[in-house]
Amino acid sequence: MIAQMRSPVPMIRRQLLLFPLALLVRSRAHGATLASSVERELIATVERDAGLIPPLTLGIARVVLRPGASTFAATPNGARMIVVESGVLAVASVSPETRPLTSVELGFSAPVTDEGKELFVPAGTTVTFGSLEVARVRNPGARSVVTLDVAVFREEPRPISRAFTTEDGISFQLLASASAAAAPAGRVALALERLRLGRASQLPADLCHGLTLIYAEAGTVQLRPVVGEVFSARAAASTPYSMPGSLQPIAIDQERGMTAGGVAFLPVGAECGVVNIAERPAEVLALSVREVA
Repeated sequence: MIAQMRSPVPMIRRQLLLFPLALLVRSRAHGATLASSVERELIATVERDAGLIPPLTLGIARVVLRPGASTFAATPNGARMIVVESGVLAVASVSPETRPLTSVELGFSAPVTDEGKELFVPAGTTVTFGSLEVARVRNPGARSVVTLDVAVFREEPRPISRAFTTEDGISFQLLASASAAAAPAGRVALALERLRLGRASQLPADLCHGLTLIYAEAGTVQLRPVVGEVFSARAAASTPYSMPGSLQPIAIDQERGMTAGGVAFLPVGAECGVVNIAERPAEVLALSVREVA
């Protein structure tokens, strides 16, 4: 998992919350044409009352756990969202003196808890850690579990392992990452969304300013910086476990295309237009961090 390679940090206590994967909302942007061509799927959201203290690392990774694989998921001074895409993931808190695991049934298939305080999280469900320090995750089934692992946490900028497979059956592939020197003040909300942009459609305005990390899953979009420093990274080569290039700044007077596998990053204070310039739809993942009043 993203934070698996980090050193332990002082414990922060908070209960787990659960959100569904299948919450689909059509954008209410101005104009009937734009509103009908932008689809927003809220995958997960989590709040931190104590806020986030920079510098921060933001990351989105795809992780595969083979049958019987087990690991520890830490959330060092940050927040974590694990989206179960296929299979069933077992999650248990191992931090001392934490509150009992709880779940909220909002989706079609809800997680269940066994007698050992372990949650069994099915495909289509996301488990989020607002402030919990350490949890154990494992694959209790007979087939592989595929997850999206998303984390935002305090750490000085440093390289993150882009792809690896452990001897005990865990495969990790980093999709997008960035380092942020500033964060919104006070209480913050983190949200992971999947958006589908029709031809000539723009990313909704609330996602076009920092602090936002964007990963292109399909199609082609064009980036148009408006204010501040906006960064992008090229798409990976079409080979297994290949990774995007390093983030590079885009000048205010430039436009840059971003194909599937590319990454864009907007720090605090930056603003950038993102538009689908192709005939076919474009799909992006957007991880945003916003101040909550």
